[in-house]
Amino acid sequence: MALALVALGGCATGDGEDLPTRRARTDGSVAGDGGGVVRDGATRDSGGVVPPRDGGGTGCGFEGGACCGTPPPCSGVLVCVDGTCRACGRDGEACCAGDACNSGLTCAGGTCQGCGGMGESCCPGTPCEGSLTCLDGTCRACGTEPGTCNPGTSETESCGRCGMRTRVCTESCTWGAWGGCSGEGECTPGASESRGCGSCGTQTRSCNSSCSWELWSPCTGEGECSPGTTSSSGCPGSCMTRTCSSSCGWPDACLGCSCTTSSRCGSSCPSGYHVSARRCDYSCGSSCYSDNAVTCTPDCGMSFTACGSSCPSGYHVSARRCDYSCGSSCYSDNAVTCGLNTGTSFSACGSSCPSGYYVSARRCDYSCGSSCYSDNAVTCRKEGT
Repeated sequence: MALALVALGGCATGDGEDLPTRRARTDGSVAGDGGGVVRDGATRDSGGVVPPRDGGGTGCGFEGGACCGTPPPCSGVLVCVDGTCRACGRDGEACCAGDACNSGLTCAGGTCQGCGGMGESCCPGTPCEGSLTCLDGTCRACGTEPGTCNPGTSETESCGRCGMRTRVCTESCTWGAWGGCSGEGECTPGASESRGCGSCGTQTRSCNSSCSWELWSPCTGEGECSPGTTSSSGCPGSCMTRTCSSSCGWPDACLGCSCTTSSRCGSSCPSGYHVSARRCDYSCGSSCYSDNAVTCTPDCGMSFTACGSSCPSGYHVSARRCDYSCGSSCYSDNAVTCGLNTGTSFSACGSSCPSGYYVSARRCDYSCGSSCYSDNAVTCRKEGT
């Protein structure tokens, strides 16, 4: 707002009398007490123009004139700038006493300047126009200037596994740090995982767009058995078993055994067992003039000794000998060593090979009999090899 005209007290005259009361004009002149307008700080008394108090030149304290040496240096709202009294308060003018300026202006560096607008100094009272924000003494267009934001506002963005995070605009028009990621799902979209199932099978599942796992797929690629399980299926003897491997497959050889050794009266053993010893046992009869009891051992393992001249199904004779545990006398070969029919090739006593193998060589082998006057042993090789 425009500065109001004020009543001024003039400087003292040379004879010690006070100057008449004056009013400062906006054009720099001074209105006297009815005797006309006098410019350049001249004074007028009741009888006309009087010389300034310093005896020559212009009077002090008025616009354009020298500053007075005694307070106040200038009349009214005028200010002393570089020894001269000047108008103040308007745009581009010096600041008035108390750093005062007209409405819409502010005092910056001793000069009244526009304020409140974009890029201008902040005004007293209402610092900035409209939505502008006062930052470090300057009005800024927070939120529209590149790289700025409106203080107190917030924004969110997706993060992690379908989570969200938030940041808040600070009082300096810049974004604060992002907060932690919250509300995340259990997996990353598009990811997949697999696991074992059944008998060495596999099943998979995928992560959907909502960061949740889908259902597991059906189990595929399973083997023929569960690791560690046993079965007699496919084994030649009723007592023989095989154990499922860690890769969920049955081995070729039936090396396990489901039966136990026992003794019984008589001269033979039931199916799945072989006679491993003969003896005379009075508990099996009133007299023991001949062998009347046997030890029955299960047909199991890679090899075993059996009384007699032949081996049970699934085994071949690999050696012959006289064994007194198989009878009271040993006048002829009465025991055999039985080897399991397994592997690519093996040696067998006799002139033929078991099913699944063919004779690849013949020879005389003393381990197959007490004499070797003719070929009594063969090499058996697996069919297809």
